[in-house]
Amino acid sequence: MPKIVRVSWDIVEIPQRVVFETARSKTSVSRAIIVKLKSDNGLIGRGEATPVEYVTGETEQTVQRDLAAMDEALRGQDVSAWRTVCATVRERLPESHTACAGLEIAAVDLFCQIHGLSMAQFFGGRKGSVVSDLTIPIVAPGLAFDLAREAAETYRHLKIKVGGPNRDEDLERVRQIHLGAPEAKLRIDANQGFEPEEAVEFVRKMNALGVSPEIVEQPVQKADIEGLRYVKENVPEPVLADEAAVNPRSVLKLLKLEAVDGVNIKLMKAGFTGALDIISMCQAAGKKLMIGCMLESPVGIGAGVHIACGTGAFDYLDLDGDVLGEPTGMEQNYTRSGETLSV
Repeated sequence: MPKIVRVSWDIVEIPQRVVFETARSKTSVSRAIIVKLKSDNGLIGRGEATPVEYVTGETEQTVQRDLAAMDEALRGQDVSAWRTVCATVRERLPESHTACAGLEIAAVDLFCQIHGLSMAQFFGGRKGSVVSDLTIPIVAPGLAFDLAREAAETYRHLKIKVGGPNRDEDLERVRQIHLGAPEAKLRIDANQGFEPEEAVEFVRKMNALGVSPEIVEQPVQKADIEGLRYVKENVPEPVLADEAAVNPRSVLKLLKLEAVDGVNIKLMKAGFTGALDIISMCQAAGKKLMIGCMLESPVGIGAGVHIACGTGAFDYLDLDGDVLGEPTGMEQNYTRSGETLSV
């Protein structure tokens, strides 16, 4: 069987269409790290390892260091033994979630090429397409209205970044988006920007405006598990963890403490192996599942589309990094028609 002969990577700069600001970060350019695993028969598997430091503690520099360290460790490994490849990566890089994710995605991509499968087929082939939301970052309310009105032509679900420095402006942004896209279902994501009581008050003010969000995502600090549970117990809408749900171990803690109604799985946090474990855990516990992204290139977005289609496991999808950024011209293993992503 084919063996791995090299680990390499490229960095792709992706200018954002609108400055992407959340409660924790602000950027006009995403720097995507494209991971490549080459086999001795000439095939190359592609993955992505684009880090967000406040989520996993990794940076562009640490990811590149870790990828370089795995070049020798993975040489000679059987491409078809993809679980062994992933286990090697996890054992060598136990705290490098994003670097591991990139290598896992590349390993599965290479496996699928060798065996003539799409990744969606590899993960079960449940669906041929899925529907994503579109994110509106922290912008002035007037611009939020314009972005929502434009998005309403195509998208039925909009995700709104809140938790900025001005709570009144956060609420006005929500109101303007509702006015601009009155038929859209809205999701709010605070990226840890609220205190527990603030989060509950904010949702109640949204309700008073006639807006009931589909979900309330990561309203409080990731370490504040009790705060998450407080919000969950005091708002009627589902409360989902994101930054607090990095890997299966952290998700297990959330489930044991009944702190959330669901979790947002991101491949840049959990990789494929962690995502599969979290899916099983949440399904067993009757919890909601979302799949999100971190301003990835079409490589990372494509991996998310394929596991979403393959497993059919997700209640909510936030796979919009490829439209938030300018076109890259990169080869894609999926197609997009507005909000619909197909394999």
